[in-house]
Amino acid sequence: MLRKTLIFLLKLGFLFSFLVALFIGTVLVGGFGPIPSHAALTDIKQSEASIVYSDDGEILGKYFYKNRTQISFDKIPKHIIEALIATEDVRFYEHNGIDKIAMTRVLVKTLLLGNSSSGGGSTISQQLAKNLFQRKDFSFLSMPVNKTKEAILANRLEHIYSKNEILTLYLNTVPFGESVYGIETASQRYFSTTTQNLSVAQGAVLVGMLKANTYYNPRKHPDHALRRRNVVLHQMYKAGSISNENLKKTTQEPLHTNYKNLLVENPNGYFLQLTKNKASLILKESLKDDGTEWNLEQDGLIIETTLNSELQNAALDARENHLKKLQKSMDNYWRSLKRKKDIQNIVKKEWEVTKEYRYLKKLKLSKNAILDAANKKEQRLLFDWKSTYQNSSKLDSIQHYLKMINAAVYGMDLSSGAVQVYVGGNSYEFLPYNLLNSERQAASIFKPFVYTAAIENGQKPCDWINNEIKTYGDFDDWKPENYDHSEGGYYSMPGALAKSMNIPTIETYIQVGNEKLQNTANALGLTKILPDVPSTALGASSYSLQNLVHAYTAFATRKAPVSPYYIKTIKTPKGEIIYTHTATQQQNKTEGISATTLETMQYLLKGVVAQGTASKLKTKYQAKGDWAGKTGTSQNYSDSWFIGFNSKFIIGSWVGCKYPSINLAPGIGGGSVAALPIVASVLSKNYDSKKINANLAAGFPSFDKKIMEDCDCEFYREENTIEKIFDIFDKERVEKKEKKKRSFFSRLFGRKKPKDGSQ
Repeated sequence: MLRKTLIFLLKLGFLFSFLVALFIGTVLVGGFGPIPSHAALTDIKQSEASIVYSDDGEILGKYFYKNRTQISFDKIPKHIIEALIATEDVRFYEHNGIDKIAMTRVLVKTLLLGNSSSGGGSTISQQLAKNLFQRKDFSFLSMPVNKTKEAILANRLEHIYSKNEILTLYLNTVPFGESVYGIETASQRYFSTTTQNLSVAQGAVLVGMLKANTYYNPRKHPDHALRRRNVVLHQMYKAGSISNENLKKTTQEPLHTNYKNLLVENPNGYFLQLTKNKASLILKESLKDDGTEWNLEQDGLIIETTLNSELQNAALDARENHLKKLQKSMDNYWRSLKRKKDIQNIVKKEWEVTKEYRYLKKLKLSKNAILDAANKKEQRLLFDWKSTYQNSSKLDSIQHYLKMINAAVYGMDLSSGAVQVYVGGNSYEFLPYNLLNSERQAASIFKPFVYTAAIENGQKPCDWINNEIKTYGDFDDWKPENYDHSEGGYYSMPGALAKSMNIPTIETYIQVGNEKLQNTANALGLTKILPDVPSTALGASSYSLQNLVHAYTAFATRKAPVSPYYIKTIKTPKGEIIYTHTATQQQNKTEGISATTLETMQYLLKGVVAQGTASKLKTKYQAKGDWAGKTGTSQNYSDSWFIGFNSKFIIGSWVGCKYPSINLAPGIGGGSVAALPIVASVLSKNYDSKKINANLAAGFPSFDKKIMEDCDCEFYREENTIEKIFDIFDKERVEKKEKKKRSFFSRLFGRKKPKDGSQ
């Protein structure tokens, strides 16, 4: 009986061994799908995120198919390796990819006991195989098939790669939750540092996440992560990696994270989109060695940009802090503004272009039903300098963004054209339209171009300009006024520019003529056709902040406008250079504008900061160094501008609402109130970078004595009795002449009515 039992067990064992061998053989020959060959395993290529860096080495963002940044073994601290082995595969250096003891345990539990959740037997090499080649569903055989495949692959990997290479591949591949792959990306996400700089406690947190990356996520479940971290530390102690003293000290440390998710709330979103577009164009001009194109989302490229993180962060903070203050006044003003018919029409127009409205229209609902849907309150995610859910209707959310004050900020290094500040709006996530490209009425920020044309036309800075109000009959009896409603007397060019007077500027435009102004604007890079109407002098035409800052660079350098650039270099993951920006030769002069004229304008714009509408830059905000600039405020306070510069750096800001017809609240809409403080906050800070501080504290080259003498005059003088008499006759003569010029047809069919600009 005993003999028969032994024979039966022997046969059963043989049958079991045969079935196991048959099963393994079936898996091996591809019965459950092909297994990667030796050649495929030798050339493992994983998609890797391309990283965008600031000029001073800060990570700005990434472009990726999978959010992974690979690192080499020499950049992985020893304590990370020790924590990983002690926790995940204590016999890692002793096996050839398969831990037979653990594997036997798992096979018995899985095949004989039917425990599909047994797990626990995978080596690091097997886990690597699982990460590289995702598991598939084979019904009730899923676990044994996948485990067998992983064992075969692990053994092959061990024959191809060294132990250190396997550890590197594993740590570059393993998921850490939140669509984060690899320990370098995890270090940046959860601790805002590199793998090299992880402490023992931080490394233990990340290694602990490998057991269950959601359950042990230190941001979502800090209590779970803390307990798991201490388990990892105890495992390290058992393996002899840390001393008992270090164990006690480290396990008593509180859990501190420095979470940064640049994919969800990236303040540099506008710049990243711009950089992506420009990098894509650059890479089309350069192929890989094998002739294929570079892929920004998979090839792990290193993109070094011109953006300076210190200046950029200062601009972002200044924009947010200042707009929050302005918004309080705007919210109060909106209560009356929203009652206006044109504002209600804007709200209606915004509602009718939404997906919700179009969907309801397709359902052929009544107007009342659609209106009820528009007014239905529910929790909506809105941007209000932080992402919050608010109980609001669709119409509420539309009004929320219509009354929101927006800002754009743009700054360049004048010696190279490197763009160091790039703020395209309040939030790229919620408001993706880049306001740096948005064209708005230039207002008084345009006036320097009028005076540049005048100087080129032979006018002297101290020639007196009439400040008498006139009516322009050929332009629908347009009667412009100064922003302070003053009139009479005479202004010099320094005074008219410093105080941003409208009437003298129009008078100057009339004397210069539209053609001369057009040529001047073209020479400075503003190629838009200027309407031949007096309001052109007051900036009735629209330009983007980028356009205007680029044009002002000629005043700052006394040369031709500086060409901007954004990308310094693009490199492979190994650091091989694909592209390097090459500086273009700076022209010594601007076509059609003399160096003397540009120097004179620089001197005059310096006076705007010293004694004019931009004086707060120095008096209130204490900006370092010597500065020149100009404020601008469009009609009804819908657009506010300021551009400031010294010999090293230029920066401009624009502030306004989404639509020009939505003006800022009275008292906060002027360029010196809405736009200038943002720039002033950036310029008045002390930075860690000595170079930045030096650039911001820089002054101007010495001015030619003749230029200073030519500009040395009073801002304003009263007119005398004789001038008043002549002005009366002259005014009557001009009005008669203009009335005579008006033909029957012009009176019958209407006249040009210019747009207005103001201080």
